[in-house]
Amino acid sequence: MALIEFSSHIRKFFNRLDWSYFYALLGEGTLALTFVLYIILARELGPERYEIFAAAAALAAILSLFINFGLPTLLTREVASSPKEGAKSTIKFLLLEVLNTLPVLVVLLPIAHLLNFQGEGLIICYLMILAELCRNAKQLQRGVLKGMGWFRTETISVSIERSAVVLCTVATLLLTKNLVWVVATLVIVRLLENLCLLYYLSRKVNIWSEISFRSLVSSLRIAFPFALIGVLWVIYYQIDVVMLKAIAPTGEAAFYSAAYRIMEIFSALPRVIFYVAFTRFSRTYATNPKQLPLQVYKTNRLLICSVIPILLVTGFMQTNLVQVIYGNDYLPSVKSLSILIPNIIVASFGEFFRYFLSGIGQEKYLPPILIGAVITNIAANAILIPILGATGAAIATLFSELAFVLIALTVIAKTGYKKVAKTLRFVAVISLLTTAIPSLMLYKLPPIIGIGLIISGIAGLILLMRYDHFKRNVITD
Repeated sequence: MALIEFSSHIRKFFNRLDWSYFYALLGEGTLALTFVLYIILARELGPERYEIFAAAAALAAILSLFINFGLPTLLTREVASSPKEGAKSTIKFLLLEVLNTLPVLVVLLPIAHLLNFQGEGLIICYLMILAELCRNAKQLQRGVLKGMGWFRTETISVSIERSAVVLCTVATLLLTKNLVWVVATLVIVRLLENLCLLYYLSRKVNIWSEISFRSLVSSLRIAFPFALIGVLWVIYYQIDVVMLKAIAPTGEAAFYSAAYRIMEIFSALPRVIFYVAFTRFSRTYATNPKQLPLQVYKTNRLLICSVIPILLVTGFMQTNLVQVIYGNDYLPSVKSLSILIPNIIVASFGEFFRYFLSGIGQEKYLPPILIGAVITNIAANAILIPILGATGAAIATLFSELAFVLIALTVIAKTGYKKVAKTLRFVAVISLLTTAIPSLMLYKLPPIIGIGLIISGIAGLILLMRYDHFKRNVITD
């Protein structure tokens, strides 16, 4: 009897768990397969031919912003808000992505010639655009799965796609040694997987709606803020390296890039949280807006409990991380990394506010905020990089992220969530100060004082994020 009762308790415990975040994490984890593919390509092709692939992939990724046009994010929100009605836009949005690809294919030729792509390189450029079209089509369909809350199905789908891509392209590479055939295989595998997923969706939900020129233009108009956000986001996160290459001494861009790649590894966890939270915000706002502060509480509690402990441990190990991943030659990267690690929590709150405003249909505020953040970042880089090099770029990133968060909080307060904004302002500041302590200890802050400050910061976060406190001060907003 005791064993049966224990099993019952275990079963109830697992039933209460929200597996959506686990499946989202597994889905992000499959990106490791893509990294493996790139490593194999680099080793087999050699530097000269791999450079053609890498450059074509980078160019296609930039141009894919015009194919994407924010449509996957918009579809995710529409499906989360109204599953049956939102899913009907799937085919229409897929058609829009195909139409968006046509002008991209036209402008690709002069751009490719300008960048000295010729012969095999030019063919690969065009194939990579088709590969990006397939990738964006997959993002649209994943948006439907996320909006429906089918995160397990999404994880299975993306795992199948990425595994098939790696296996088929590597097999083609080993058999032919022909880069054109390798990229063509990538396109074919993605296309076939998209068709299979589309067939699956058509059996589960209605993915058709009336398509007219007016409805297509209307959809693009609604998606435009998301498209602009995507472009600004890319500029925001790429401008540091570009400016370092332009105005900093040789090597500084490499040191900063190395630190930034490590930061990106630990940024995956909060990104997983927001994938799920975005659908919750959209659905709750559409069906029961009074419960939205409760969703804010749940998301931030999970963010703090899962991310801050990892950042504290990482902060104490940052020198070892650089040595293990890049070697002793990259030890100067630690200076940048010591600033970028606490920046992760600030960037996480920035991502949270971005998804929150998009979820409640207030994405129109995001482009002006992002423009302000981009200008701030460029100005700070122009001042700090000549003085501090890569460290200056890291400081500029942190400063502009803080500016984005503070402005976003002001906007959220004006949209009717003053208590949410007020509480999260304290949570964000305490989180930043707490995660910055290991870096300060690296620069001679006495350990006793550092540990005391970390304990104080954690105690403050526990107090702010206690359910009774949050309910009294925020959920009753």
